[in-house]
Amino acid sequence: MSPEPRPIVFLSDYGLEDDFVGICHAVMARISPQSSVIDLSHAVPPQDVVRGALVLHRAIPFLPTDAVVLAVVDPGVGTPRLPVAVQTIRHGRLLIGPDNGLLSLAWLLDQGVAAAVKIASPSVLLEPVSTTFHGRDIFAPAAAHLARGMALKDLGPPVDPASLVSLSLPTARAEPGRVSAEVLAVDRFGNLQLSARVDDLRAAGMADLQRLEVVGRDRRTDMRRAATFGDVPEGALGLIVDSSGWLSVVLNRGSAAEVTGLAAGDAVALRASAST
Repeated sequence: MSPEPRPIVFLSDYGLEDDFVGICHAVMARISPQSSVIDLSHAVPPQDVVRGALVLHRAIPFLPTDAVVLAVVDPGVGTPRLPVAVQTIRHGRLLIGPDNGLLSLAWLLDQGVAAAVKIASPSVLLEPVSTTFHGRDIFAPAAAHLARGMALKDLGPPVDPASLVSLSLPTARAEPGRVSAEVLAVDRFGNLQLSARVDDLRAAGMADLQRLEVVGRDRRTDMRRAATFGDVPEGALGLIVDSSGWLSVVLNRGSAAEVTGLAAGDAVALRASAST
């Protein structure tokens, strides 16, 4: 009796305006028609590997452990970067994508990589392989074959896990009265997710402050501590703990990014508000 097909979780920067996502779905449906496909997001900013890695890192604890995770944010498509499939140590998760760090924050949460292969088997690739659409010709077929029951080793030759490209999560630096961090991401509502947590405020002696300021791009903006969006008056800025445990600057009924002028990657500092 054949094993039950695995679900596939699909993340990319393809957007939905073109046919890229639909074609990848079609390829997977031809190979493993019984596999469900969960579209995690296709709105990763184009070619933003770090943002894609952060999205996957945030989502991975909530994904089925038996799912094959297909992630494609691939500015190096057509270059010598490897197309890889990996199996994680803790849950044996199967992750597929380019070897550019995109998968690395996800496997970090699963205690690392137990095994990795280069996707190269002629029985998996859709020939001729395009130099611009490896999602269709390499990654989607590999994900579907794994979902259908193919063994990882049958995708191609082994790769030393230590050779894989890894990203690291940005960290905050706490000192008395100040937390230095960076903007990890800006979501569609304009909320600013920072690379800092409540523990960083505590280490800086600021955990009990009710008013703070965020400093970045030579601008200082006051805000209040809040537990929820509803605790922040309409049109005011607040600092909350988001659903992933990061500190986030939010604006009730508006965009914190627009008001502060900050964007992903910007260096910021949190400190006591001058009006306190």
